[in-house]
Amino acid sequence: LKLVGGSCPSTRVRNASEKLIWTPSCQRADCLRPRKRMGHAGSAESSQSSNQNSSSSDSRKGWQVPRIFVCGAAPQDLVPWTPAEQWKRSMGKNQAHVSKSRGGLVGLVNMGNTCFMNAGLQCLSHIEPISAYFLTGKYAEELNPSNPYGTGGHLAKGFAKLQEMLWQRRSRTHSPSHIHSTLSKFARHLFRDADQQDAQELLAYLLDGLHEDLNLVKVERKESRRDMEPKVDSDEEDERMAQLEREKGEEYVAALTWMKHLMRHKSVLVDLFQGQLRSRLTCGTCGHQSKTFDPYLYIALPVHNDMGSLQDALTHFLKEERLTGDERWRCPKCKKRVDAIKKIDLWKLPPVLVVHLKRFEFDTSTCRFKKINVKLKTPLSLDLSSFVSSQHKGSMVYDVISVANHIGHAGRGHYTAICRHHLHNRFYHFNDTDVHEVRADDGEVITKEAYLLFFMRRDISDWEAQSISRPEAWPHFVSRQNSAMMPAIWEAVGKKPQPPPPPPPPPNGSGEGVVLPDQLHEEAG
Repeated sequence: LKLVGGSCPSTRVRNASEKLIWTPSCQRADCLRPRKRMGHAGSAESSQSSNQNSSSSDSRKGWQVPRIFVCGAAPQDLVPWTPAEQWKRSMGKNQAHVSKSRGGLVGLVNMGNTCFMNAGLQCLSHIEPISAYFLTGKYAEELNPSNPYGTGGHLAKGFAKLQEMLWQRRSRTHSPSHIHSTLSKFARHLFRDADQQDAQELLAYLLDGLHEDLNLVKVERKESRRDMEPKVDSDEEDERMAQLEREKGEEYVAALTWMKHLMRHKSVLVDLFQGQLRSRLTCGTCGHQSKTFDPYLYIALPVHNDMGSLQDALTHFLKEERLTGDERWRCPKCKKRVDAIKKIDLWKLPPVLVVHLKRFEFDTSTCRFKKINVKLKTPLSLDLSSFVSSQHKGSMVYDVISVANHIGHAGRGHYTAICRHHLHNRFYHFNDTDVHEVRADDGEVITKEAYLLFFMRRDISDWEAQSISRPEAWPHFVSRQNSAMMPAIWEAVGKKPQPPPPPPPPPNGSGEGVVLPDQLHEEAG
C-alpha cells in the first residue's frame, strides 16, 4: 500500500499553541471553518469547496470572543463552547480543549498495512459523544481494569491518548503506534502476518474491548457471567415468556430481556451503540412460534447487484427466510425438526447506529471471495421509522456522521474514512496522513466503496446513562410509574420497596395512584 500525503510546507500550522475551549455540540462552530484543503493547499478542489460553503461562514452577529489563557499558551482569541444538553447528564460539565487549527483534522500514519485500523479509528473518534467522553476525562471515572473480559484498561487508556493526539495537538499527522501496540497485544488476529485485515472486525473488537474496559458490572472471574445465567430449560423459558407476552404485551417482555442484559453489560458503549432485535421462528407444521429479543452492536446488511439504495438492503435484511433441509428448526411442540419461517425485526434502534455493508461473498465457482461494488444510494439524513417494528421515543431520523470505505478487491485494497467534523459540521476525507474536505453531498460522502456507515439519531435530547433501577432511561416505554415492570426490577436488584406513607387525599376527593420511591439503590452492576 502506498502512503498518500506528506509534508506540505504551505499547510504547516503557524501558531503551535492555538487551542480552543470546547465542550460537545456547539451550534456556533462555523467560525472554525478551514479555508484551504488540508494536505494540498491552494488546489482547485480546495477553492471550489471553500466557495461553495462560504455562504454560511460568517453569521456571527452579536458574538464577543473573549481572550483566554489556555494550558500555558499565549493568549488567543478563543470561542467558548457550551455543552449540548443531551451529553451533560452522562459526560458531566467537564470542559475539554481542542486545537483551533488542527482539532479533528489530524491524519494517521500508515504503519504497514494499517489503513484498515486508521479508517476505523477516525470513524470512531469523530462520533461526538465518544470523543467528548474521553477528552473530558469521564472515562477515567468508569474504568474497570479488573474486568477479566477486558484489557486491564489498556485499550481505553490508549484510545483516550489517541483522542488527545487527534483533537488537542497541533500536529498535522500522528503515528498511532501506542494504540497499535495495544491492539497487537490483545487482538493479535487483527494484525496476523502483517497482512491487511478487515475494518469491520477491528471496529467490532474496538467497541467490545472498550465496553469491557468501561463495564460498570463487576465480576471476579470469567465464569462469573455464565454463573449469573439461570439454568432453565429453553422450551420452558420460551413458554414462560410467551405467557408473559399474553399477559403484559411484547414491550414488557422486550424490556425484561433488556433489563437482564443490563445486569451483565452496562457502559457508555451499551448506551450509545446497542439496540435490540426481535427474532421469530414459526413452525410450518403446527404454527407454534418462538420469539426472542436480543441486543445487537451493529447490523450487517447483505449487498446484491440488483439493489439501488440502502433502503433496499434494509428491506432484504428484514424479509422472511424459509428454513428447509439442513437448516430446519426443532419445534418444541412437534418435538422434531420441521420447516420453519424465520423473521428478524428491528425492535429498538440505538442513538448511534452502525451498519456493515456485506460486500464480500464467497464465489463457489472460483472458490474465492469476490467484492460487490454496487453503489447503494443513501441520503445524508434517513428516516428509519418504517423499518422499526416497535414504538420509539423521539424521532427516527438519522444523520450520516462517518463512513469507512474499502477501495479495491477482495483480499487486497485500501481503506479510507469520511467523517463529519462535529464542531463546524463539514465532511473530511481521511486517507492515512492526507486530510481534505469533501462536499456535503450524498454522492460525495457515500460512494460505491462505502463499507461501514455510522448514523446518529437527530433527536436525542433525552439521552442518558442506563441502569437497572432507572427504566425511564431505557429505550423501552417503561418507568418507575409502570407498576407492571417494577416488581421485576425490585427482584433484580434484590430489594423490596418500603411501603410509602399514605398520600394526602386529592382536592376533589377522588383518584388513586401508585407511589414508588424516588430512588432505587442497586448493587454494583
